[in-house]
Amino acid sequence: MPFDLSAERVLPLLEARGGELASDAQTAWDSLTASGDVSVVSLHSLEYFLWYTLPAKFLTSPEDHRAIALALGTLLSELGYEGAAALCRSPVTMRVIAAWDHGPSRGHQALSKALDDSGVEPLDTEALEWGGMMGMTESSVYELAAGALEEALLRGEVIPGKRRWKQAQAEVLRQFLTAPADSLDQRTPQAAVWQERQDFWVEPPARPLRQAFIRPIREEIRRRPAARPEAMGEGIRPLLRLLELCTTGLPLTSAGYMPPGTVRELVGELGWWDWDKPPRSETDVPQLIALRDFAHKAGLVRRAHDRLHLTVSGRRALVEPDRLWTGVVRALSDGTHFAAALRELLLVRMLQGDVDRKEVVDEVLPVLVEAGWRPSDGRGLSGDVVSSMLWDAIRPMELLGMILAGKWPDRTLRLIGLGNVTARAVLWRRSTAPRHDLR
Repeated sequence: MPFDLSAERVLPLLEARGGELASDAQTAWDSLTASGDVSVVSLHSLEYFLWYTLPAKFLTSPEDHRAIALALGTLLSELGYEGAAALCRSPVTMRVIAAWDHGPSRGHQALSKALDDSGVEPLDTEALEWGGMMGMTESSVYELAAGALEEALLRGEVIPGKRRWKQAQAEVLRQFLTAPADSLDQRTPQAAVWQERQDFWVEPPARPLRQAFIRPIREEIRRRPAARPEAMGEGIRPLLRLLELCTTGLPLTSAGYMPPGTVRELVGELGWWDWDKPPRSETDVPQLIALRDFAHKAGLVRRAHDRLHLTVSGRRALVEPDRLWTGVVRALSDGTHFAAALRELLLVRMLQGDVDRKEVVDEVLPVLVEAGWRPSDGRGLSGDVVSSMLWDAIRPMELLGMILAGKWPDRTLRLIGLGNVTARAVLWRRSTAPRHDLR
């Protein structure tokens, strides 16, 4: 339960006790409550103080860190909060303080484990993943989520260490995140966080070129897309065929490629070979290499013991179209690398109509430069670099029949088939994804 640490309750106890114990306790109280400005402290805030703020930010010895934690425990005990007092004196707290003494890496590892084991640290769930960088709304929702978990602990709904307690914790968070809240104008916490992230995605500070580039399609991606299109279309067939071949484990050559017979069978089915002489190996068919790479990134296949196997998600995707669609969208949207950023801008532009490849390069180059992208050699980003990387962004969607890339001299790019709905789904996912950097 939250702890009342108001000045009216705490200061008389500190004045009556006096001495070094009172001084250490007041040091902790000042930090926890901003010298009394925050009168009610949650269990999550107390844990964060004991396991991070105190050992990582107080520039003093580990002996002093332990003394401050113990003094805070004495104060909390006198206030009647025996459970919180026990946490201050606990072996866990002493271990985390000791870990920080061995350096930030050890300290962060100990902090993460202690928070995860405590039961009140909001974890990532299917309903919402938390960002490393949070806006004001997300930060507020995060603290409210910790409060919901704290209440679940008190009710006995979540018991750390008990069998399946993480699933119980995730269910508490799901209910909290999907229930309308008065403090959020009857929006769900989940929707409020998504909206804040979208607003930042569309209009990041000091990025006028990006703001102007994104703004035309802002309302098109505002609403969460349906789970999947009613009909997946013929374009998804190459991916399905690969998954079918992996059902019992697709044997690979010693070099890690598909057997030549399988390659010839596949390219014949999919119409990916126009030459009289059949392909000798997978290396002759770039589409197959790209398809395998995409299936791996989508979490549908994995390589083990010289075979290509389906993952659990891959097995489900074969019989559950929703799973297949989710894997496709995730693979096309996830990532903070350059190709992902380039695909994002490409899809924004293509939702506004067909476009020539050179026009795409000319339009997205200044937006990418504004975001700070540059080659690893430190030179400025050029149109040639963007043009050479553009195919990495296009290729997966072309393989799945979502983009039609014209052949020379026609350089037009056009969304076809599932292309429009996929583009909206990918951009919605990217716009609502957790933020971990400013790009």
